Amino acid sequence: MNTPLSHANSRVKEARKLSRRSVRTERRLFLADGPKAVEGALSVPDCVVEVFATVRAADEHAQLLADASQVWLVEDRAMESLSDSVTPAGVVAVCRFLDVPLSDVLARSPRLLTVCADVRDPGNAGTVIRTSDAAGAAAVVLAGH
Repeated sequence: MNTPLSHANSRVKEARKLSRRSVRTERRLFLADGPKAVEGALSVPDCVVEVFATVRAADEHAQLLADASQVWLVEDRAMESLSDSVTPAGVVAVCRFLDVPLSDVLARSPRLLTVCADVRDPGNAGTVIRTSDAAGAAAVVLAGH
């Protein structure tokens, strides 16, 4: 890993654009913020495109980052621009949307399935997804717009 990228770096700027819903929808990419979220994303094949980490976080989470194919060191200010957190944990991943056809989900005969219709607030969707995961749901279906 080389010199940390600044907040003005084009790669950081492009990742930062993913904070806008329209860009996430168009590019079918999103940001996973924090070591737990990045760890979860890295556990899914072909989900993570690249990871940004501060020097401190790269040292703290070296084992986690070893699983990433592309890691960019960034300055603290760059991380602050990528993270929604008040005090960023120092690790953010750019991830691909994961779409699974409903027929594939239903073919597995899940015991528990969560269905959300027209969820407009990403925070609400995140809460439902985390709660569904904790309850052991096999999948979360996001339907509507």
